Amino acid sequence: MKIGIIGAMEEEVKILRENLSEPLSWERAGALFISGSLGKHEVIVVRSGIGKVLASITTSLLIQQYGVNMVINTGSAGGIGEGLSVGDIVVSDKVAYFDADATGFGYEPGQLPGMPLYYEASTYLRSEMVKAANATNLNVKEGLIVTGDTFVDSPKKVQEILTNFPEALACEMEGAAVGQTARQFNIPFLIVRAMSDTADHSATQTFDEFIEDAGKRSAEMVIQFVKHLV
Repeated sequence: MKIGIIGAMEEEVKILRENLSEPLSWERAGALFISGSLGKHEVIVVRSGIGKVLASITTSLLIQQYGVNMVINTGSAGGIGEGLSVGDIVVSDKVAYFDADATGFGYEPGQLPGMPLYYEASTYLRSEMVKAANATNLNVKEGLIVTGDTFVDSPKKVQEILTNFPEALACEMEGAAVGQTARQFNIPFLIVRAMSDTADHSATQTFDEFIEDAGKRSAEMVIQFVKHLV
């Protein structure tokens, strides 16, 4: 089984890179790819860069060029769901865009023409990730993660998101693009995020302070998931 793991920033892939056996790295389309083994599985870790377009390019390359069987997107996010704190983990049951708007054509807020509103994560991968999470002391929740090319840093922006997606737990900048691309190729995917901030006025300061810890927490859970995956 070949597993693709995407993180947008170095802080989100550093621990994964350090845990690969016999790593081999190369660059393509501005992204850094590192192949190796983790447990009994072949893994390609990618530092994609930030945002939806780069996430989609990377996902397409992993699937079409390098033949991965699944895609995991790991990293940080802003916690917008009730009861979430910095350091908590959210595992996606589905993902959606919070910044897409084709409502003028009769679509739901967040829905692109011809596409579903939600991109459903793999039930199997989700259950296996939760098993890995249960072996940690982390607070883990399952639910909706929403994506946009916006760093959410105010209660006003949070409320705008929750108006359309009241069940959303976390917001970030890559997950739905990974999910949509994986869906187009009929490849299972999962998004895992550790909260680096709570998307309020202090989000930028909190993000800078906790991004490394958030990236590490999310990556460590993904490592446990891969090592125990059948």
